[in-house]
Amino acid sequence: MPRLPAGMNALALTMLVQSQTNSFASAGSVSAAYMIAAAMQAPIIGRFIDQNGPRRVMVPLGVLCALALCFVVLAVQMKWPLLAVMIGAFFAGGTFPPVSMTIRAMYRKSSMSDAQKQTAFALEAIVMELAFTLGPLAVTVALLTGHAATAVLASGALACVGTWLFARSGALERWGSVERGENVVRHWLGPLRVSAVRRALFLSAMFGTGIGLLEISLPAFAEFVGNKALVGWLFAALSIPSAIAGFVYGTWHIKTPLNKQILMCAAWLATGAAMMAAMDSFAPYVLMCVLAGLAFGPMITALSLQLGKLTPVEYSTEAFTWSMTVFLIGMGIGFTVGGGLIETVKWTDGWRASLLAGVALFVAAGLSCLAIPEVRNDGGGAH
Repeated sequence: MPRLPAGMNALALTMLVQSQTNSFASAGSVSAAYMIAAAMQAPIIGRFIDQNGPRRVMVPLGVLCALALCFVVLAVQMKWPLLAVMIGAFFAGGTFPPVSMTIRAMYRKSSMSDAQKQTAFALEAIVMELAFTLGPLAVTVALLTGHAATAVLASGALACVGTWLFARSGALERWGSVERGENVVRHWLGPLRVSAVRRALFLSAMFGTGIGLLEISLPAFAEFVGNKALVGWLFAALSIPSAIAGFVYGTWHIKTPLNKQILMCAAWLATGAAMMAAMDSFAPYVLMCVLAGLAFGPMITALSLQLGKLTPVEYSTEAFTWSMTVFLIGMGIGFTVGGGLIETVKWTDGWRASLLAGVALFVAAGLSCLAIPEVRNDGGGAH
């Protein structure tokens, strides 16, 4: 439940603002403000959790995030200036609870074997994919009723109640203890002091930008074919295959270095996005969404495994929140640039231009994989 808003907010905010302003550029800017704020606060909260534990921050963040989303709805309904809407979205993103990152750090800190950790990370990726499947479908239901604001308000309620239930579940206690003592000397840069971590995070940012460019094209394509309500099914076409592929990937313990596994995912995504850009009708486009989505789950799992292998244990939560930070910044950039392309490109349909830009980002991400130290998910170190 506390992860579901992660799959709802960007699309819900996009459709809410677009329905009021009839501008994908304005809608993309509001969604970008939300994602960039979530990205900026994540490492700050992550460092606090690494040094103090997660118990004191989760529930207050859930409440504040819900209040901020309510403010966004009010600002849109009252037709306040776009800046006010962006400020509300920025505050909502800045208070989003890092539930998934806390769980990933819990897995990283645990005594499970590498094989068990791969399965655990894959299951977490599947849960997130379900959030990115059910979230857009919930937004679609709201669109069918004619009220995009309903999805934003529902997301706020889920963030508040879901975080409270998560805190009561015992998961925060299973996160473990804070690493202290003479052998633990924390650097002010945290995990960023490690060169390999910085390269891995840059790779996540590139993937995030490419995915942002791809996802902002979905509502534009739905409008292109004359039915905005189809957008939820397009997101489902991406997310359901991703969850299935992520589950299968989690059961395979491949000996190929993780950076090369991620390179294969990048090539798959580039191919899928290029084929989506070549489609003109709904059914073939959905099929290409399914094809592209097969790479999402394995890519997210492999990025998490790679970062966990490269990060010192005392920086676990902060490293995973940095991963979310740069990924969301990338998505925010992708939404903003993609929205601008959709509005302004004249030589082709704008949604195609956004997808082609995504192809370029996935190709660049694939090439960047070669600069990451090789680590394997079999107990081997970097080299």
